[in-house]
Formats: sequence, C-alpha cells, structure tokens
Amino acid sequence: MAVTSSNVASAAVKGVQWTTAATVANALMQIGYTAVMARLLDPAAFGLVAMSGVVLRFGSYFAEMGLGHALVQRPEISKTDIRAAFTASIGLSIGVAALAWLLAPLSVFFLKNEAVVPIVRMQALGFVLVGIGTTAASLLRREMRFDSIAKVDVLAYILGYGGVGITMAWAGMGVWSLIAASLAQQLFATLMSYALVRHSIQLIFSREPYAKLLGYGSKVSVISFLEFVNGNLDTLLIGRLLGSTLLGIYNRAYMLLYLPMYFLTNSLARVAFPAFSKIQEDVPRVRALYLKSSTLVATIILPMCAGVAVAAPEMVRVLLGPKWMDSVPILRMLCFAIPLSMTTMFAGIVADARANLRQKVILNLEFMVLLTSLFWLLRDFGLLGIAAAIGTGEIVRTFLYMRITHNDIGIRYRQLLAMYLPGLLNAAAVGVGILVVSLGLRAVGSPALLTLIAQIAMGGLALGIVVLRWPSSELHPHLQQGLNRLRKVAGLPTPIHASLARYATFLERQQPLFPSFEPLTSSLTP
Repeated sequence: MAVTSSNVASAAVKGVQWTTAATVANALMQIGYTAVMARLLDPAAFGLVAMSGVVLRFGSYFAEMGLGHALVQRPEISKTDIRAAFTASIGLSIGVAALAWLLAPLSVFFLKNEAVVPIVRMQALGFVLVGIGTTAASLLRREMRFDSIAKVDVLAYILGYGGVGITMAWAGMGVWSLIAASLAQQLFATLMSYALVRHSIQLIFSREPYAKLLGYGSKVSVISFLEFVNGNLDTLLIGRLLGSTLLGIYNRAYMLLYLPMYFLTNSLARVAFPAFSKIQEDVPRVRALYLKSSTLVATIILPMCAGVAVAAPEMVRVLLGPKWMDSVPILRMLCFAIPLSMTTMFAGIVADARANLRQKVILNLEFMVLLTSLFWLLRDFGLLGIAAAIGTGEIVRTFLYMRITHNDIGIRYRQLLAMYLPGLLNAAAVGVGILVVSLGLRAVGSPALLTLIAQIAMGGLALGIVVLRWPSSELHPHLQQGLNRLRKVAGLPTPIHASLARYATFLERQQPLFPSFEPLTSSLTP
C-alpha cells in the first residue's frame, strides 16, 4: 500500500523499528569485522583504502547526480520518471567509472603513493554496481518499505564483508580483501533491491523527464560534493603530509566511533527524508518531527560518546589490538566532534525535503573556508591538531544549521539548544559512572577485556537510572505507555506489580527537569 501524508507517522514508526534493528546488527557486525581485520591486516592497508576512497568519492556524487533523492522527494512520479532515472544512473555511473580508471594515476599527485592507483581502478567498478541499483533502492525508500531495506542491508553486509572480505583476508590477500568486501556488498545489495522492486529497465532518451529530475538532483549532488570535501579534508591532509601509517591510525580511531554512530543516524535519516518529503508543506508537522528526531539522536549519541571517551584505552586494546594504542587520544578528541556532526544531519534533511538547497550550498562553502583555516592553524600539532580542528569546526557548523532551521521553519533558538539537554544529562551520568569503575579496575591491574565489560555494564546501568529517574519531556509519555502495558500483563508477582504502581505514581508527579525550556509539543504552533 502506498504511503500518504496521512499515514506517514505510522509508516515512519515502523521504519524506525526496522532500521534500528538493522542498525544494531550492522554496528555489531562492523565492530566484529574491524576487530578481525585489524588483526589480519596492517595499518598501511587501511590507510591505502582510505586514500583511494577519498579519490573515488569525488566521482560518486556525480555518478548518480542526486536522481535517487529526486525520486524520493518529488510529490508524484511516473513510470517515465523511473525509466529516466534508471537510464541516467547507468550512463553516469559507467562514465564516471571509466573516467576514474583513466585518471587514477593523477591521484599520486595528491596522495604521493603509487600503490593507490590499482586500488582506485578496481574500486571504480563500484560506481557501476551502485548505479544499477540506485533506482530500485530509491523506490523502496519512497514507498517506505524499510523492512525490506533493513533485510537487504544486513544480508548484503554479511555476505560481502563477513563472507568475501574476511575469507580473502584470512587467505592472505591483504589490502585486496578490503576492496573485494566493499564490491561484493554493493553487488549483493543491488541484486536484492532490484529483485524486490522489479522496475522497468527499458532505457529512455526523451529530454523532458530528465529535466524535471536533474533540476533538483544536480543541486543535491553539488551539496553532497561540498559535504564530501569538508568531511575528507582530514584524510587528504594526513595522507599527504603524515603518510599512510599515521592515516591508518587516524582512520581506525575515526571509524571505530563514527561507523556505529553513522549506522544509527543514517538509518533514522533514511526514514526521515521520505517522511519529511511527504509533509514538506505542513510546517507545524515538520517542526514537531524535526525536534523529536534530533532530540532522540542527541539523547542516544551523547552518552555513548561520553562512555567511549572514558573507556577508549580498553576499547582500542580489545577491539583493535595493542599496536593501535596511538589512536586513543585521537578517539577521545573525536568523541566531542562526531556527536555534533550526527545531530546536525536532520537539519540538512529538512532543507533537502523542503528544497531549501541554496542555503545549504552557502553553509557548506562557509564551513569549507573555516575548516581549511583551522587545519592550517593547527597543522603543527599533528593528528591531535587535525582532530581539534574538526571539533571546533563542528561546533560552528551546528550553529550555522540552527540559523537555517530557524529561518526556514521558525523554530526558536532556545528550543534548538534545548534538544541537547537530555543527552548532556545522560552523558554526564554515563561518563562519571564509567570513570569511577575504570579508575578502580585500572588501579588493580584488571585485564582490558574484563575492564571493558565492567565499563559497558556500568554505562548501561547509569543510563538506565538517569532515564528512569529524570525522563525528558520527549521520553516521558513513552515511558508511561510502556509501563501501562507492562502492568496489564497477567500473572505478575505482587511485589513487582506494587513496584510498577509506585513508579507509575512517580511518573505522574514528575516535573520537567528543565522547566525554563518549552516542551517539544509547543513547536506545533507557529
């Protein structure tokens, strides 16, 4: 059944459930995959792939030209639009792949490492694989079939990275195992997505449908390209000035924190973009959905990053191995930058859904100038300087996005700042709890694995206590609903039923922890 603006809320809730499940599965698999590959390969292999990835992503934003976004964002599409999107995706992806193959030797000029050339050429095949599957994947998103998307994501990751990648690394294929894993994952995802949609693959060369799709999609591609440049200035600078080994150390620290966070927020974003697109003209509903989504992400990510910052030595030693301990201070520095990057993602999604693209272009140009300046000023401090520049830049970018959101949909700055308060409270509780446990276990020389298990347990306990004792205004009604369902379960022992009743009374009397800030529901009125 097609999803309309009237039932988009229920579809979004189901979508979040499916994408969250897939996100957790992918995050756990990513951690396991990283731990295994870090022991089978050396840092230089990861550094080479990171270098080639930067080069190839220059072309990725033009291999598809935002056609997938356009299919999702447009209020109505026809079969002709679908054929045009598929035709353009095939042509553009083949063209960009061929160009990347021919120009691969030029990457040596920027990265000063000839080993990157064959890697770039092999990975360029990924453009074609993604181009073939873009239309099918976009139609699944437009129809909000997130259950199917989640299953495709998990299965493709298992087959590609877990099957092909680890097997080849175990067989001694080195850096090529990383490349084969990526290509295999793309191939499996493309085949499964098309099997679910079965759209027409008949090519079309009429000009009219291309004009409608590319008018929006080309602007999205420009913005995505600018965001890519801003997000990869660190990799370019480290690879050129400090070499592949230090880049590998930085890359593993970054990915150890970024990928689980990205999986979570990107999955939510995949639900949010089609949802925002379907209600793009209903500004009060856009406000409410934006505030709820951003508050939820901040509430989850801030305490996670606080815990990682404290437990960084044990995490690196257990998950990556002793040879990666130089990445600990980098990981801690990034714990302050990445949460801001994740929470501003929804502001960008709202701008995309409402076609407010000009302001996004200006913001990214401003951020590019700022980040380049910070890198130049802090270049003598090595990896820590790069990480500090990223953190400072993300703080500024957060306020730039607040300006866009305030001007576009009329949310007051006080409400935009209030989104972070529940997450900061949770982060303080988790950070302090894990710090106490860490200091005690480190003092007695506890093994790293045992310490990490205790840190995770304490972090979960501290987060549970603060959430139940001081629930945010956003979480409060959900706790009440869950509690009411639990109290209706038949056969509960009398002591448990009495405890639930006492907690229900407590919730009814509970006052907002931050009364000076307006509740999120106030955003429903202009």
